[in-house]
Amino acid sequence: MKAIIIGGGIGGLTTAIALQQRGWHYEVYEAAPEYKAVGAGLLLGANAMKVYQRLGIADDLARRGGHLEKVYIKDYKGNILQQIDNNLLEQQYGCRSLPIHRATLQAALLEQLQQPVSTGKKCIAVTEAPDSVIACFDDGSEAKGDILIAADGIRSAVREYYIGSQGYRYSGQTCWRATINMDLPAAEQLNSAEVWGKGNGVRASFMHVGGNEVYFWFTKKLPENTPFTGEEALALIRRDLADFSGHMQEVTAHLTPSLLIHSDLYDLAPIRKWHKGRVVLLGDAAHATTPNLGQGASQAIEDAYVLADCLSSHPDHEAAFRHYAAKRLARTHKIVRISWQLAQVTNWKGACAVGIRNFLLRSVPTGVAKRQLDFIYNIDL
Repeated sequence: MKAIIIGGGIGGLTTAIALQQRGWHYEVYEAAPEYKAVGAGLLLGANAMKVYQRLGIADDLARRGGHLEKVYIKDYKGNILQQIDNNLLEQQYGCRSLPIHRATLQAALLEQLQQPVSTGKKCIAVTEAPDSVIACFDDGSEAKGDILIAADGIRSAVREYYIGSQGYRYSGQTCWRATINMDLPAAEQLNSAEVWGKGNGVRASFMHVGGNEVYFWFTKKLPENTPFTGEEALALIRRDLADFSGHMQEVTAHLTPSLLIHSDLYDLAPIRKWHKGRVVLLGDAAHATTPNLGQGASQAIEDAYVLADCLSSHPDHEAAFRHYAAKRLARTHKIVRISWQLAQVTNWKGACAVGIRNFLLRSVPTGVAKRQLDFIYNIDL
């Protein structure tokens, strides 16, 4: 059996590794002309690391990434609103969350593949025969397989063309990300905080992702498609973070306009149709979420493992796709919903609303917090 995988990002590459280990043939097609060591960082949740542990590559990734002891949510004055102990995650769930640069992760995944990725291949159409499926690319070429896995992101061309157009939701927030080369003090390398400002969606964070690389991000509530030059964005970031405590000022001092990557934050309203015929959706193509739970990449990684397992344990692709969707729909929909709600809470503005917001976050009962952690990290693969 051969799978055509559209999209050579984290979800697509992880799917290829999982299928490879189960004896499947596969071909991966990526629209970008080449892989570049650019982009930003991410925090792979303990749930995603459990997948990579099953695939035998967790230790390699841990050597390449950073090392976190605790992850906080704080207010801009430095008061702790919530915290997660990474050592406790490891004790309770078998793995710890890993900060890593996205390009570093992609490079590690590419090294695992026995079949090279075909780059510069933008899928524009899909056709299906009784016993096969064909991906058509914008350069006139085609690829044929038994199934097609669409891992081509929130703006999935495969989903839009073949399964059905879906509504994108703007969260109300725009985001700037950057990777900075700088040496953080040891304490700042071991701990990271998402810092909430005075409302209006203003938040910022930085974390060590390996070597001397520091991943930084900043969000703010702004109208959709608001134009910014790099210089304007940098001035906005420094102005809005001027009264943030801790090491934030040292980090923002290292920012330059050319480092900033700008994107408005969208998700997909939860959809129930994840497959049609020999085509199935994976990752953001199926359940794109805002980044407020830090679970976008982690959920794609979970998808990859579960889909490969279903394909290997069911007699035909239709049964495999049904079981895959049945195992993944409720979980991913809940994560999309909670993440969306968090975005709206951080959009509150005014001293009274922000005070209530911070009080509620700080006052989450221990039992409720434990159930939240169990839901996210205690996964059944």
